[in-house]
Amino acid sequence: MDIFRSVVGKLWMTIIALFALVLTLFSLLLVQSFDTYFFREQAKDLQMVAENLSESLSKPHTSQDEVLEIAKNMGEANRTIIIAVDEKIQPIGEYKPTASLPYIPFDQLIEKKELALQRALSGEHPSAERIIFPGDQSDRNGRLQILAVAVPLELEAGKRGAVIMYQPVEDFESTVGEIRKLVFVVGVIGFISTTVFAFFLSSRITHPLRVMIQSAQRIAEGNFHAEIPFRSTDEIGDLAETLNTMAGKLNSLVDALSKEKEQLASVLRSMVDGVIMIDADGEIVVTNPPAEHFLRDWSYEQKDESAPIFSIYRRVLESGQEVYDEDIALQGRIWSVLMVPLYDGDVIRGAVAVLRDMTRERKLDKLRNDFVANVSHELRTPLSMLQGYSEAIVDDIAASPEEHKELAKIIYDESVRMTKLVNELLNLARMEAGHLELHLETVTVRSYLERIQRKFSNLAREREISLQLSMESTLETLHLDPDRMEQVLTNLIDNAMRHTPKGGSVTLRVSGEEPLIIQVSDTGSGIPQEDLPFVFERFYKADKARTRGRAGTGLGLAIARNIVEAHGGRINVQSKLGEGTTFTISLPNPR
Repeated sequence: MDIFRSVVGKLWMTIIALFALVLTLFSLLLVQSFDTYFFREQAKDLQMVAENLSESLSKPHTSQDEVLEIAKNMGEANRTIIIAVDEKIQPIGEYKPTASLPYIPFDQLIEKKELALQRALSGEHPSAERIIFPGDQSDRNGRLQILAVAVPLELEAGKRGAVIMYQPVEDFESTVGEIRKLVFVVGVIGFISTTVFAFFLSSRITHPLRVMIQSAQRIAEGNFHAEIPFRSTDEIGDLAETLNTMAGKLNSLVDALSKEKEQLASVLRSMVDGVIMIDADGEIVVTNPPAEHFLRDWSYEQKDESAPIFSIYRRVLESGQEVYDEDIALQGRIWSVLMVPLYDGDVIRGAVAVLRDMTRERKLDKLRNDFVANVSHELRTPLSMLQGYSEAIVDDIAASPEEHKELAKIIYDESVRMTKLVNELLNLARMEAGHLELHLETVTVRSYLERIQRKFSNLAREREISLQLSMESTLETLHLDPDRMEQVLTNLIDNAMRHTPKGGSVTLRVSGEEPLIIQVSDTGSGIPQEDLPFVFERFYKADKARTRGRAGTGLGLAIARNIVEAHGGRINVQSKLGEGTTFTISLPNPR
């Protein structure tokens, strides 16, 4: 990781920058302070010497030589003393002890405003000032800097003069150099100390931060029980405590959302109505079992066309309002659909559709209308035949004993048919009332189904139909009532063979283990879509014209459904007109 992008690097650079700024300002102020102090002390000393010299020279003297001697005695190294009078502004004497200070012409010196010579000649006492003369090499900038002062002087005979004293400004470069060395040493020490301090902060700040980052990553991955073990009384400790609190609240929130999701899933699974949720891209994202059954049936029936649910969704997008569509016929079932849009602000982000299976309602309506007609239809023919042939016997229409016996045989057959019908109705009523008794046994699946196949082998050969057994399951044994289940499979295979033309095929297919799936498929005429919801109802006959006069009562599939349901299984049918029919039995396999 780049150290300059880390907290320690940023803190280190900030401290270094602040330290450098403070050190620079401090060094500038220190140099300026020393310069001001030294200049003030030099000016004060020069002023004092000039005032003392002026007092000494103001005493009566006998000659000019004595004045110069006093000036010489009071002069110091690197100081030049000039005595001037008011009338001619000419020096009457000059003392220059050394050659360290370059010579300055008198006329150039007295012209400087900083000297204030006229004020001194008038009796004032101006302070010492800095005077700069260009064109020399006395300092690093090629200038000559002196400190000069003029003080008033009383001479004999009432004459007034001035004492001019000047000296070079002492070189401050050595002092500045020492200060720079000091600043450099302090800077190096500060840099080392700051670096050590920054890495000390690394263990005090970045370590708990890295721990919090790792814990935050675990929380982001879904481990909401991850806790930051760092404890302190500063802001980092408060942050760690806040993250722990946040993780706890997130854990509680996720648990609540999970429970709510499970509850919603349970509600969806337990709903009788189908529920489909479609997102903004038109993809199905949520379904429940009834809705999946609807989509599966549509896929079976219309493989190349989209389900009607999507056409309804397009209408919802166009109108922006709920859309209701009823009587959608699909594999013999009648569905009604109510779809409402889902909004995200003003934008539709999807839709929820509720599908209700209206087949039972439609079926009950049809059954109420057809039950009496079906019972009347099934009983009218044998009763009519019983009545007719009985009248023939009573009226002695039969001329010979053979004819009389034939009429009696017809009456017997029709009575047997009526007895069978009544018995099947009674059995069906007992089954639907829950009084069906099962004698469960453990059977070998393959041998059991092969025996049922052999039962129809001769009939299949006579009708030139291919009867096949396809074992796709590895299940060896099954617990069931062999007689009752044989009754179911016999009814299904018999129906399949009666509705399959010559050259067709009937397949008994077994697959799966839990549950075990048994399918009876044929390539026959199929069942009309409008009749599919009623195939398991009483008195249903697929083709009433073709079955007229046969022994079937129309109760076989109703009985088959009750037997399968008594075993804890389910039976359903899928069919296409002209292509064939498939009955599917799903049986549980308790371990």
